[in-house]
Amino acid sequence: MKNLISKSFLLPAVMVAGLLANGSLAQADDALHWTSVPNGRFHWQLQGTLDVDDVIRVVGADLFDTSADQVAAWRAAGLYPICYINIGAVEDWRGDANDFPQDVIGSPYWGWDGENWLDISRFERFADVITARLDLCRDKGFLAVEPDNIDAFEADQSSKPTGFDITRSDQLRYVNWLIKEAHTRGLAIGQKNAADLVPDLVDQMDFALLESAHRLGFMGEFDPYVAQGKPVFAVEYIDEGADAAAFCPAADVHGFQGVIARTELDHAPQNCP
Repeated sequence: MKNLISKSFLLPAVMVAGLLANGSLAQADDALHWTSVPNGRFHWQLQGTLDVDDVIRVVGADLFDTSADQVAAWRAAGLYPICYINIGAVEDWRGDANDFPQDVIGSPYWGWDGENWLDISRFERFADVITARLDLCRDKGFLAVEPDNIDAFEADQSSKPTGFDITRSDQLRYVNWLIKEAHTRGLAIGQKNAADLVPDLVDQMDFALLESAHRLGFMGEFDPYVAQGKPVFAVEYIDEGADAAAFCPAADVHGFQGVIARTELDHAPQNCP
């Protein structure tokens, strides 16, 4: 699922200057480390006013619309912040949208106005735009990145193609590059959907974020993450008929953090007990 244009965020009343010690990053070029993602309750919201509950441990927010001050406040409060970055499609409302070469912009992403697939088989053509986004994620103080749309190859096997005939090999080459670039910057990185890629990515990725996995029947494919002690955040959508009574026990059986949200990700989500 996607996000719409984000709105304002609610800043805490008291700002603290220091960051959590366990959020600090090694600075030596040859010894960068990233902070492990905690396996705790997840607040995922990409627009609207974020009012994060005290029980939350991990918060996912939009890269561009979240200030460095907000990220610092979250970290000082003991939260682990993850930045949302669209790495597989261009959104025409972003400030860097015109930095993507026109020849790598493909078909509209169905259902989301103003968004078009990118030709990730030629990601070198726009790698500088993506690395600038990763730099911004790091510089704002986020500890991890959520890369959206790593499933272009699946779209090209469907009735809603990208316009570029992306292959699974193309996808893996791009994602492996993203992993390296994130880790080089001291950022953890997660797998977003694309269940077919789990065997290739689970050893390198640091967490997973699933959408509609219970409804669509692919929760089991992400069990290898739990087996490696890596958190899995499984989100079901109210708009798609999410049923907490059925979903939450299933998430618990798999060892996933279950979350119920709106597809527009514009309100605080509900976490499973």
